[in-house]
Amino acid sequence: MKKLLWAALGLTALISACNSKPSNEYIINGTTDLADGEIIRLSYEVNNDSTFQDSCVVAQGKFSFKGTIDTPAMGWLSTGNQNDGTGKYRMMMFEPGTITVDLTGEKYNDARIEGSLLNAQRDSLVKIQDAVYEQINGLSEKSRGAENDTAAQAAIRKQYDELVGQITKNNLDFVKSHPESYYTPVIMRQLRSELSLEEIKEIYASMTPEIQAADKATADYLAAMEAIQPGKPAPEISGLNEKGETVKLSDLKGKVVLLDFWATWCGPCRASLPHVKEVYDKYKDKNFAILAVSLDRDKDAWKEFIETKSSGLELYYNIFDEGGKNSDKYAIMYIPSKFLIDAEGNMVGRFDDAEELDAKLVEIMK
Repeated sequence: MKKLLWAALGLTALISACNSKPSNEYIINGTTDLADGEIIRLSYEVNNDSTFQDSCVVAQGKFSFKGTIDTPAMGWLSTGNQNDGTGKYRMMMFEPGTITVDLTGEKYNDARIEGSLLNAQRDSLVKIQDAVYEQINGLSEKSRGAENDTAAQAAIRKQYDELVGQITKNNLDFVKSHPESYYTPVIMRQLRSELSLEEIKEIYASMTPEIQAADKATADYLAAMEAIQPGKPAPEISGLNEKGETVKLSDLKGKVVLLDFWATWCGPCRASLPHVKEVYDKYKDKNFAILAVSLDRDKDAWKEFIETKSSGLELYYNIFDEGGKNSDKYAIMYIPSKFLIDAEGNMVGRFDDAEELDAKLVEIMK
């Protein structure tokens, strides 16, 4: 009798194992008003450098995807051509489990998604933020109607700043109240440049261990921010200049160095170049150097810009930041970004404001 019982239990366990699906499997079942034969594409971020992609064909108004994903990730479902304006897409979080999506209508922005807690969390925040963005868009119309009214423009600017601050607050409220959500690392990408080092550390420390492990980007950013605090040895910068020669920050030890992260396609960067040239002319004979780190995507365009000799860049040390290996070390979230490094090779600080940069140079170049 016992043998029969154990055999029955073993058979039940075997059937259960065969019918169960892997814990990291996702199934996306969808409905659509697209014609049969149309293609729906799936994409989600694996890491900063790669994206997973899949596609399926619509049949009888339905589509389906199946795959595995170890860590929930941000991505999208899309149709048509995204480059010519005929495409439509639905941003969403991909996670293990069965998710249903309804891709119908003219736009997929708010297409119905069921069976996913992460997408419910995301959509709730997006709805709140969209209401604020709608107000911001309304200010553009107001601004155009009051071009010659200085007082009105000042009031509009004040409203704009308040609304942008509300966007940041909404994001901050979300990450603080959802330390267990895999959508929190997605929001942290947008928030990092708005927060102090201590604020980021506090938020990261509050995350559950699983979310901390998933948020490598914030962990790397924190490490980089810690490394560039005033008084710390400046992280090494190295790369090839416009002539193909290797240039290293460490080779400039003994000089005060202005480290300038920029790109030819960046309007504010180009606008700051005359001031950078003024700084160079003022201190070039006083153990001072400028190391310009280009974040350009097109190396030829970068070389050509330097060769025009219209910016003063030909007078500085220049490197092309291949693959962002140098900008990552300095936690660059926007450009232009400028840092001062003392003659001993230690960080002085970040000085994106021209007046603050000038004042600090007067102080340390005495």
